[in-house]
Amino acid sequence: MTAPGPKLGPVWVTLEGANGVGKTHLAALLRKQIAGSVVLDELPDAAPDRLPGKVIAALTENGDPFLRTGHPLAETLALLALAVRRREEAPEAAVAIEDRGTDSVAVYQALTLAESDGSDPYPLAQRLLAMADRWRPRSDLTVLLTADADTRRAQWSARLGRPLTTDEHHRAHAVARLYEQIAAADPDRYLVLDLCEQTAAQALSALANAVRAVTSPAGVPS
Repeated sequence: MTAPGPKLGPVWVTLEGANGVGKTHLAALLRKQIAGSVVLDELPDAAPDRLPGKVIAALTENGDPFLRTGHPLAETLALLALAVRRREEAPEAAVAIEDRGTDSVAVYQALTLAESDGSDPYPLAQRLLAMADRWRPRSDLTVLLTADADTRRAQWSARLGRPLTTDEHHRAHAVARLYEQIAAADPDRYLVLDLCEQTAAQALSALANAVRAVTSPAGVPS
């Protein structure tokens, strides 16, 4: 058997989950636990003076937090391109902790694309993931964070600074369900952490251990 070659770029860890589940907070805590790591903010938080921020600004011009402008195919291709670009411009770090990756693009955009004709978003999401795989390597570790609907709703509402609309509430529920459906179909690819079953400290410990398990074989300091 031929020995694997050296790994190029940082070890890539992606945190996924529905709005309000606590990804961003956990990513910040994880960075403090893992030496040589850097957090890549989710695309809607991109700096407004750079290309990703300008694209996001165009997609949120009408105030929709789900980046819907009425042109779902163009939106999907733009977001996939930004996700690929992010991987190509990997920072100088041992571990890149990504707040949302191609799974988020696949889940949210599959739901948007399915709205137009009432189709099943699950096969659409799988096709979008397969498309992303042609242009960007899968993450070394993909983590799906889950929590109960009340917790997600309260935390997302607090972040927005207002109550959720009925559409936002229903969409958030559909997002969480589709994430879980995809993870259940491919359990070897996902680490699922249910924040209803463990404290934030326990989830952080489990996540940090999983990251160290991925990084250590590649010779990355933990």
